[in-house]
Amino acid sequence: MTASEELKMDRQRARAERRRTAIRSFLVFVLAPTLLTALYLLVIAPPEYTATSSFTIRGAEQSQPQDILGLAGIAAPTQQSTDAQIVADYIRSTAMVQALRSKGGFNEAYSRFSLDPAAQISPHAPIETATAFWRSKVKVKSELNSGSTTFSVRAYRPADALRLAQGVLAATESTVNSLSTRPMGNLQQVNLDEVERTKTEFETVKQRLAEFQGSTAVVPTAAPVTQALNLVGGIDTQLAALRAEHATMLQTFQPNAPQVQAVSSKIAALEAERARAVERALSAPGENLANSEVEARALLLDYEFAQRAYHTAVAALESSRRDSRADAKYVVAYVPPETPQTSNYWPRLVNVLAVFFGASLLWAVGALSYSVLKEHLR
Repeated sequence: MTASEELKMDRQRARAERRRTAIRSFLVFVLAPTLLTALYLLVIAPPEYTATSSFTIRGAEQSQPQDILGLAGIAAPTQQSTDAQIVADYIRSTAMVQALRSKGGFNEAYSRFSLDPAAQISPHAPIETATAFWRSKVKVKSELNSGSTTFSVRAYRPADALRLAQGVLAATESTVNSLSTRPMGNLQQVNLDEVERTKTEFETVKQRLAEFQGSTAVVPTAAPVTQALNLVGGIDTQLAALRAEHATMLQTFQPNAPQVQAVSSKIAALEAERARAVERALSAPGENLANSEVEARALLLDYEFAQRAYHTAVAALESSRRDSRADAKYVVAYVPPETPQTSNYWPRLVNVLAVFFGASLLWAVGALSYSVLKEHLR
């Protein structure tokens, strides 16, 4: 065998070796990831069904004048957009997981046996783990301009996906209602307690006055009484407004917050001024008036004060009820959830193809770079 023939055979063996190396690298870096991805997606991972729903929050938005941002063409934040963002955060929160665990069938949907360990979660898993798992199964999108929210829930059975989506809607509606009904309900209870208190005082004073009139014929002078009523009536009106504001602020701030303390100081000052006004009115009669006249005037003052306080408390209660109706919020599901008909089993083949082409591209770049470096080193 001549030297040229030996050189030719060496080149052929080198080309064959490079070909075998390329094939082995292709099998390792392209086919192996593709086959593993296909095995996971088509055999191990269970197919998922997606239930989708869209809703908006109505009843809270009031007509507002156009502000500076609106004149500049920039959408200013509204109550609806703020509520939509709050709801989106709530759907992904731990509170939603707790609600779905109790009523939405969360454990039944995700605790079934599966070849994929990442596709199931124990019913006794910590709430933080369950929340992280839930966030991988739910997607939420909020349109801040329109205030609408769209969410989708993935589960391994159509009925589970539908039940979870309905549970999300129910829990969201309950939370949205509480955003307005809880503080307004507390405010109404405060006003109702005030009505009961002032009514009891009014009935007591009225009974005392009737008993006094039945036992004596003294008729008190009305002029000092009218002046005192005008002063104390104005103070009672301010007190009712401040007490309502104080009850509302307690829903947002702590009792020792500066804002709450400031309102409490105003209430205390007005109550002290009211007491001084009542004392001045009761001391208005001169020394020449008989004791029965003084007692009669004091009773009439108490009667008129109690009557005015009762009417003021009733007006504050009716005002809080009107505000509660005006601020009521409710969820409108304009795209209600439906039972999904198809799963993502076959569409997942796109992921297999994506892995194949991505690995092929990386393999080609790596092979080319290796060949260039090898030739350069030679």
